[in-house]
Amino acid sequence: MKKSLPGIYFTFLILVLWGGEIFTEQGLFAQNIPRRLETEISFPADLYTPEIKFDLQPIGNRKFKIVLDQKSNQLTKVKVFDILGNLIMEDKISPEDGTQKLYDFSNLNSQLFVVEVGNAKYNKTKSIYAYPPGTRVKESEE
Repeated sequence: MKKSLPGIYFTFLILVLWGGEIFTEQGLFAQNIPRRLETEISFPADLYTPEIKFDLQPIGNRKFKIVLDQKSNQLTKVKVFDILGNLIMEDKISPEDGTQKLYDFSNLNSQLFVVEVGNAKYNKTKSIYAYPPGTRVKESEE
């Protein structure tokens, strides 16, 4: 079968208009996007962050302290919530603070606090009753 002359010109015209980008060494319709070659492998700094272990100890009426099992070499985030889930306070324990930090919420009416302690990788949540063991809350008489 013989191709018609206008068909050959039409095919040639399409190749010229597309600028020869149809046929590249990557195959048909490939895009030439410059890519940066990676020569090093890097990992996030917090990849090997250990899990934070802590304890909550009551030290008075609506006062408690957070005691970390070991001193952290980075900032440890602390969030304190009331029993309804309202955020009361956000704080950080720095390496300079050591393994303990005191908190005083004697100005609040809440009796139970939920404390979330964590770092860039792990979060742990514990709760603490506002009154230390052995103390009694006086019930209001009506």
